[in-house]
Amino acid sequence: MNTDNLYQIAELRPFIPAIIELQNRIAGIEKYRKPLGFELAESYETEEQLFHDLFKQKAFAFQVSNERDECWDILIETFRQFAARSIDLTFAAKGNSPERLQAISRWLILLCDWNQTGIVNTTKH
Repeated sequence: MNTDNLYQIAELRPFIPAIIELQNRIAGIEKYRKPLGFELAESYETEEQLFHDLFKQKAFAFQVSNERDECWDILIETFRQFAARSIDLTFAAKGNSPERLQAISRWLILLCDWNQTGIVNTTKH
């Protein structure tokens, strides 16, 4: 998906900063597990559709750990940062707790620019 298309629908514009940050946080994971790369549909008509796809990124369903038993937390750092300090990565399909899902949802919403100022909000939580 090209974020330029999102500028055409005012309802979707606030999600652009969240998409950019999520792409940044997930970037590089596809080198280790191709299906976990960032994916969106070609187009969206509603914010509910877009938020659903952001929230359902495959990377959220996996716990990535390294040889020191550290776990990657997308809310704290990019995948590339985690991988750079790791020698051996392990990917385990794990369901998220309701609390973790709520934290991810809240983080995605906070990344959005609800004022549509054009300033990217990349506050790390």
